[in-house]
Amino acid sequence: MKKLLKFKKLVIVVLLFGTLFSCNDDENIPSGEGAVSIKLTDAPFPFEFVTKANVGIAKVELKNSSGEYVVVFEGNSSYNMVNLTNGTTKTVGNSNIKKGTYNNARITLNAASVELSNGKSFSMNSEAQGSYTVSISPALVVEEGNTSNILFDLNVNNSYQFKGTWFGSWIPNIASITGCTFDADFRVCDLDQTGSIEGTVKVSGSHKKNVYVYVNVNGHKITTHTKADGSFKFIGIKEGNYTVTAESESGDTGSVSNIKVEGTGTATCTLDL
Repeated sequence: MKKLLKFKKLVIVVLLFGTLFSCNDDENIPSGEGAVSIKLTDAPFPFEFVTKANVGIAKVELKNSSGEYVVVFEGNSSYNMVNLTNGTTKTVGNSNIKKGTYNNARITLNAASVELSNGKSFSMNSEAQGSYTVSISPALVVEEGNTSNILFDLNVNNSYQFKGTWFGSWIPNIASITGCTFDADFRVCDLDQTGSIEGTVKVSGSHKKNVYVYVNVNGHKITTHTKADGSFKFIGIKEGNYTVTAESESGDTGSVSNIKVEGTGTATCTLDL
């Protein structure tokens, strides 16, 4: 009986070892290479009547130190950018590439469309088709045996431009919208070398939804809009000191300066308009 128990224990140990070994083998990264995970996020519209802002991604390439572009994703994926706001990301793909520093990215799109809450929809597939080359800042560093995360941040508010009658400062009249044009506006960064800024906005003492919030990073305005609880979040912010500015629909504005992002940490702030 004791021999039988010892045998069973031995079998269990062997099976566990085999399972662990198998899992590690599946996750092995070839010598001299690292893994890259491609993340997608969005700087949102300043209004809620857009139910879908779809973008189709056909290829993602990274430029190595030799000046060659390496394909890290190729397929036919479509993403509703309306869902990817305030730090929410979607993984486009994963790939193994040679270790090193990558300073430029090229993303090829094949489709773009919008759907409105009143049932209208507009397709800009022909306008979207093409490649967009963007500097990676900070540059992507791929280390041997490790996984690096690269962030593609699409500013949908700049990329999708509606045609029609407008009122106020930046809210269009949905009933009068007659069309939409598309010209992709991306920023790209090494997500593992950047931090984040998060906080809340109050208007006349109360948390307010849909307040426009922005921060300038290396001359590039990064934008978002507050959620129902007045909260917001920016990701992919390189180390440094920043000024965060908020503007409500009624025109109230406010700023907070000297917001310090250190490494991959999160800086916080509160704005009262």
